[in-house]
Order: sequence, then structure tokens, then C-alpha cells
Amino acid sequence: MLKKLIPTVVLAVSSGYAMAAGALGKAADNAIFAQTLVNEQMSKHPELLVLGLHAPKPGAKDSHMIASNLDRIGKEDDEDDLAVAKERKTILAPNMKDPDKFEVAVPLKDSSGKVIGSLSTVFKYAPGDDEVKMYQAALAIRDEVARKIPNVAALFEPAH
Repeated sequence: MLKKLIPTVVLAVSSGYAMAAGALGKAADNAIFAQTLVNEQMSKHPELLVLGLHAPKPGAKDSHMIASNLDRIGKEDDEDDLAVAKERKTILAPNMKDPDKFEVAVPLKDSSGKVIGSLSTVFKYAPGDDEVKMYQAALAIRDEVARKIPNVAALFEPAH
């Protein structure tokens, strides 16, 4: 509640990750390793409309969207994002507002297999498409990304 009352102030962080109170960061300005991972996957998967990585910054209590192809960097995680990360739930759901989209959220892992957040995807969708294949594609993306993440702190390192 208090965040909504405070004027927008961008906090510069040495890792390049910036979070604003009342405003969300732009993907193009997000100069952290997590954003590099998102950009790589978006270029490899034309069927993917949205990819977002959610994780808590080391030492922080709250989890946020830390990287995405959308300009929503710094968005506080909602109940679904938290359920995926904390309860190891998987979410598969058609987008109720846009029937041409199908959402899959899976736990984000590091290279040791430890759950460090959540990975949210939105795929192009048409009636009759195989949702299981979208789930498998989301897992493949998650697993490829995980191999490059030694720990959650690495996600916040400067892009390389």
C-alpha cells in the first residue's frame, strides 16, 4: 500500500538490476545475467510470446520478476508465481483474456537442481494444440537455463 503512495524512484543497484516503486523497469535496460538468459531463449523459440524469470535477490524477503521480454521488471510476484516457487507447483492454463495464448509456469532451478524461483512462459495457442507439448517445451527451456545458473546470486550479476 505504501509503495503506491510514494513517487516513482528508481533505485540503481551495482548489478544493473533496478526496481522502481510504483513503476516497472524496461527489459531493454535490464543489464543482468538473468535478462541475457531470457533474450537467448526468446531468440531460439519463435512459438514463445513471453518469458519471465522470478526470483528473490539474495538477502531479500520478497520475490520479483527479475527478467522478461516484457517491460515488467521489478513486478512483485503474485500468488501464482509464489506457489510455483515455494510449493513447487506447475501451472498450465489458457489465457482467459486472450484465447490465442497458453501459459505454463514451472519452478526455476539452478544447475544443482535447487529451486530458486519460477519461470513463466506464454506460448502461441490455437484450439487443438497439444498443451502437453507446451509443458514439455517449458521444461526444456527451464532445464537449458538452469544449466547456466550456478546459484540465484548469479542471476543478478552484470550481463555478459
